[in-house]
Amino acid sequence: QKAIQINPNHPRVYYNLGLAFKEMGEYQKAISYYEKAIKIKPDYFIAYNNLGIVFYELREFQKAISCHEQTIQINPNFVNGHFGLGNVLEELSENEKAKSCYERAIQINPNFANGHFGLGNVFEELGEYQKAIGCYKKAIQIQPNHVDAYNNLALAFKGQGEYQKAI
Repeated sequence: QKAIQINPNHPRVYYNLGLAFKEMGEYQKAISYYEKAIKIKPDYFIAYNNLGIVFYELREFQKAISCHEQTIQINPNFVNGHFGLGNVLEELSENEKAKSCYERAIQINPNFANGHFGLGNVFEELGEYQKAIGCYKKAIQIQPNHVDAYNNLALAFKGQGEYQKAI
């Protein structure tokens, strides 16, 4: 707050306040600060991305999509923009679109564990368990402590009827 008094036109200050309020679960305040950061710096793609995450948490999916699309428009190589858009589309059961987003994230950064994880989720939802297993294994290879990838790997094995491997 002191930084705003010193320089009320510094977008990073508003962005950081948005982050803090997001982490505290005070989403309306987070939205307000992210929007202030964007008003000062209209190409602030990271602020758009985090605003999209907040809207996702609030289940305001169309607003989340708009924010992530804006993120990608400003910076097409920002991995988290594609990942965030993929998450929203997956939540809306738009699996083919989500798949494309996750694949683009992986194309940008092949070592992005969450991209492989998200792609695995889509394959699992489509009943393509072998592909899902490959994605989850890749996520675990990149990030060995990826708990959700281990959990979903077991579910994919279960989906194939390979109960022993699921354990």
